[in-house]
Amino acid sequence: MTFYTLSNNEKNIDEGLEIDEEYNPKVSVLVPAHNEEAVIEGCLECMNKLDYKKDQLEVIILNDRSSDGTKDLIDNFLRKNPKSHIRAHHRPMSAEPGKAAAMKEIIATLKSEIIVIFDADYLPQADLIKRLINPFKDPEVGATMGRVVTYNANANIMTKLIDLERRSGYAIDQNVRNHFDLLPQFGGTTGGIRLSALEDVGGWDTRTLTEDTDLTYKLYLNGYKIKYLNAAACYEETPETWQARYKQVRRWAYGHNDCMIKHFIPTLMHTDKNLLRKLDALLLLTIYAAPAALLVLSIVAFLFGNISVNMSASLITLFLLFCGFGNFSPFFQMFAACIKDRQPHCIRYIPYIFVSSTISMLASTHALLLLPIEKLGLKKSLSWDKTLRYRKKAIS
Repeated sequence: MTFYTLSNNEKNIDEGLEIDEEYNPKVSVLVPAHNEEAVIEGCLECMNKLDYKKDQLEVIILNDRSSDGTKDLIDNFLRKNPKSHIRAHHRPMSAEPGKAAAMKEIIATLKSEIIVIFDADYLPQADLIKRLINPFKDPEVGATMGRVVTYNANANIMTKLIDLERRSGYAIDQNVRNHFDLLPQFGGTTGGIRLSALEDVGGWDTRTLTEDTDLTYKLYLNGYKIKYLNAAACYEETPETWQARYKQVRRWAYGHNDCMIKHFIPTLMHTDKNLLRKLDALLLLTIYAAPAALLVLSIVAFLFGNISVNMSASLITLFLLFCGFGNFSPFFQMFAACIKDRQPHCIRYIPYIFVSSTISMLASTHALLLLPIEKLGLKKSLSWDKTLRYRKKAIS
């Protein structure tokens, strides 16, 4: 399989965070896996090649109630690699479901200072652990976040568009947040967490679909920093069908908006003296509510256009301002990210981004409508939809 790789320019050292070979805290890598037979072998191979002090590293594959061939593939790999730093933890079918529950269960048994998390479809670079743990030399750092790169970006037009979104989200958005000491978001994978900080903020919330967003705000509200590292790149498999992408975004939006309800007032009342960081934290909470607002504004502008010319003109003006500074800003970010990555050939797909943006807008609006229905007890809460996997064999 050919990786859709970063340019050499993006493999440089993050500013002020050169790898310190003398800093080797004990690290536990957690890889939750639920029905991951299509991708788990590639992940295991990469985990086995991680470059870190061997007596300070353990990798735990959390087989979370898998009903396919995931367990057998893990066990076969460990039999073939008896000296590996990888071990398996097989959860029974009766265990509480979910990624957060699986991690919460194993964390109680760990003696490590830092945990690093990867999803089962992720393929980390060999030096990634060293990069992710380096900022923890600062005791105020509670979590770190690396860059996620789409390795199957060339599969079809949709994966190319998702790749553009990923580029702008990490190379520009997260990078700028980190540079200006704002609030980079912990993404739940390709990231490290100080175990004492996790315990200090109450651990994982198993009731949310986005435990990563929830943890981001619990760390922030408790005074911890989150550091983003653009050079700490890890490759992921992205959805290759519109249906799978719709469900993925809907799940993200539902969980994120749930966290918005939970954390908006505490964030607003937070005593953070950095007002720009507080504003950034508040705006970050609304990112999945904004697409629904855009859809409503579009409908209102259309309807009122048939009632009052003056009112229509005012609404359209507001709508254009909203789009110009809000909805269209990702286009500029994508352009800048392609230039920063020194891969300008990707720019030609930006005009088509409205297609994936429309899918995301509809999915986000759907999620926002489901949330109050669930909160009122009129319908069961949105269940976790597993993202389809497309990789057919281990990575060579």
